[in-house]
Amino acid sequence: MSQLTNSREAPRVPVFFARFRRRWNGGSLATRVWYALLAIFIIQSCVLVFATKFGVPPDETNHIHFINYYTDHSLNPILTDQQPTYNLGDKTREVDYLYHYTMSLVRRVLPFSLNTELYLIRLFSIGFAVLTFAVIGKLLRRLGVHEWAITFSLALASLMTMVLMMSSAINNDVLVWLGLVLGLALLVRLTEKPRLVDLVWLACLVSYGGLVKRTLLPIGLVFALVGILVAARRWRTVLEQFRKPTPVLLIAGVLFAIGLGLAVERIGGNIVNYGHITPTCAEVQGEEACYDFWANIRERELAATPRGDLLAAPVFAGRWVQESFINIFDIQTQGWRHDVKPAPWVEPLFLLFVIVGLAYGFVSEIRNRQGDSRARLRMGVVALCVFYVLFHMVVNYGEYRHYRVFGLALNGRYILAGLLPLLGFLAWYWGALLRRLPLQARWCLAITFLLAIGWESGLHVLLQNPQLFHG
Repeated sequence: MSQLTNSREAPRVPVFFARFRRRWNGGSLATRVWYALLAIFIIQSCVLVFATKFGVPPDETNHIHFINYYTDHSLNPILTDQQPTYNLGDKTREVDYLYHYTMSLVRRVLPFSLNTELYLIRLFSIGFAVLTFAVIGKLLRRLGVHEWAITFSLALASLMTMVLMMSSAINNDVLVWLGLVLGLALLVRLTEKPRLVDLVWLACLVSYGGLVKRTLLPIGLVFALVGILVAARRWRTVLEQFRKPTPVLLIAGVLFAIGLGLAVERIGGNIVNYGHITPTCAEVQGEEACYDFWANIRERELAATPRGDLLAAPVFAGRWVQESFINIFDIQTQGWRHDVKPAPWVEPLFLLFVIVGLAYGFVSEIRNRQGDSRARLRMGVVALCVFYVLFHMVVNYGEYRHYRVFGLALNGRYILAGLLPLLGFLAWYWGALLRRLPLQARWCLAITFLLAIGWESGLHVLLQNPQLFHG
């Protein structure tokens, strides 16, 4: 009788919820706050999913057109015949098509109206963002970052206007966030304990990454080189694991083979046939067919624009940093013309947080690298994140030198993938920098900083603009 009573008192729950309950009950206060902040982030993003008019977030219209084209024309991911249009241009040799193809399959199986399906596709972006924050948390804990610094970084990220908007929009940028942090986590695991299955997962990430968005290609090349070095140094361990394959390893191997084939078809085929990875519409379809494509129209307009004096590289770098960080809080895009903007001091305050934190962190990690075995790993992860951000600056500078027009392809969302993992390190470094202050003073500074950023950005500012709802 008592057994029956006990079974009624303790009903079985799904594994996911049981695991969450164990972590909640056994976690620290910082961990519980982290989960609470994640829930608040999800609520904010869901509000924006249903409040924001389609086409307002950056490039959302282009993503919708591409998804719709796949849904209406091709179940095969490899397009062979397509007439260029104003919105699409040529998509037969598009490099980053995998997100749009996958979302077109979602549209095919959903029995709803177009708008309802698009809302559901927006919800996928929230899921990708949540996974990104979860992986960042695990990565930072593995590298010895304090739990409160991790919690602070999530609070700060969830207050950034661009983070919230992209997490609730149809886009492939959020997958770049996830791809970068997954690659960093795999590299850290491989460095600590080489495992063949992690090498194969890293190879999968490299093969699929560029097909999701081509901005992952340069960091994917770095991931591949580091993976090859690890395999070469521990080849005996890798070979031994290869001789004893597990089901997970076999699944990862099959996925890698598919990804490699897709990458060879698209990236390799473009290099062989057109001489580079991303051919233009005109190179594939001809000038006449692509004449009315928006990119070709813009090219003609830029060619007719008077050339100004060329900015020196250091001057360009200073302006680039300023504009990129402003755009994280004050989004400027085609469909977003808003009246209520963040206060002008938000960007300098945040930039101060980043620059001082990085400078102090570099010096302190150099000093601690002998006594802390994880210091070198932290330095490596931070360096890869900074590399990702700086690579975009180099690309933008190349565009600027060609067109002599400042601001082309300059958007704060492009650097978020490298910036989001950095936030936890920066919070931790600032905690060390201010360690001589009383604990209460440090808490006051942290809370004041978050309140100031939150009041002048994020959901608070977005919802004050009627353009969000009407375009």
